[in-house]
Amino acid sequence: MLRLLPYYARVLGLMGLVTVVLIPCGLVGMIASVAADDPATAAAVTVLAGGFTAAMVGYFLWRLRPAAEGLRLATLGRPARARIDTMEETGVTVGTSLLVRFRLTVSPPAGLPYAAACTDLVPRLAIGQFRPGAEIEVMVDPDDPARVTVRPAENQARADE
Repeated sequence: MLRLLPYYARVLGLMGLVTVVLIPCGLVGMIASVAADDPATAAAVTVLAGGFTAAMVGYFLWRLRPAAEGLRLATLGRPARARIDTMEETGVTVGTSLLVRFRLTVSPPAGLPYAAACTDLVPRLAIGQFRPGAEIEVMVDPDDPARVTVRPAENQARADE
């Protein structure tokens, strides 16, 4: 999780990251101050609210993990070509991008084609270029070739040519 922190910051932006962390903490403080008349109640409310806040933040970061992992691979991965076998929207939107689940056949520059899957952010305006059968650019994790990410900016530029 910590190795993805800079990528979460890029997905959410600085204000988004601050919001995800500070608003729940503020809510815990408000709830605890309301219950401060009785120390035992205040302690119980603080623990419950803190647990709920941690669960909420954890769930939110878990849902955005594919986007953060995609940014990491876009930075550290090796380029390859891939054919889209299937794709489906997950229902998650981040800004103007959709989180999409892909099943791909990756063709590395050296080696045999292989199947891979990824979930990645795709700009809403570029979604039309991502369809089953399309050839796209991907980035492959050098440590685990089964981990790939699509490269929307490069694919959009190729579609405009």
